[in-house]
Amino acid sequence: MRVAGIVAVLVALLTPAWAQQAPPATPGTTEPAKPDTIKSIIDQELQPDPTGFTYNPQGRRDPFVSLLKPVSADQGARTRRPGMEGFLIQEVALKGIVRTPKGYTAMLLGTDGKSYFVNVGQRLFDGVITSIDATTVTFRQEVSDPLSTVKSRDVKKTLYPSEEARQ
Repeated sequence: MRVAGIVAVLVALLTPAWAQQAPPATPGTTEPAKPDTIKSIIDQELQPDPTGFTYNPQGRRDPFVSLLKPVSADQGARTRRPGMEGFLIQEVALKGIVRTPKGYTAMLLGTDGKSYFVNVGQRLFDGVITSIDATTVTFRQEVSDPLSTVKSRDVKKTLYPSEEARQ
C-alpha cells in the first residue's frame, strides 16, 4: 500500500516535466509563426479601412446621436408672447361660436381667465386656426417631436365635449 502511494506521487511529479518537453521535429512540418508576424497580422486587421465609413441616414435618425440633445440650435425654448399668441392649443378651451356676416368667430378661454374672440388664421403658440364652423374649431398644430415624421397635425375642439368623445 505504501509502495503504491510512493509510485503515485512520483508519477504526479514527473508528468509535468514530460509535458514541457518539445516534441521532436519531424521533416516536412513548418515552424510555428513568429510572435512579431502574428502581431503584424492582428494590427492589420484592427486598423480601420483607409476609405473610412460614413453613416447614410436615408430619412432615419442617427442611432448614435443622443435623444436628450436638442436637434438644432434654433429649436430651443421660445419665449411666449402675451395674449392668444402665447397659448398652446391644449391650454385654450372653446366656450362659444358666434356667426357674423364675415363668417364664424370663436370665443376661446385662455389660462389667464380672459376670453378671446378669434377668427380663421389666428396664430397660437404652437399652431394656427384653420377653420371654424357651427360647432367645431380646427387647429393645425406644429409637431415639435424630432422623432416624428409628421410636422403638423389637425386638432379639433368642439363646443360639446360629449360629441368629441364619440368621434
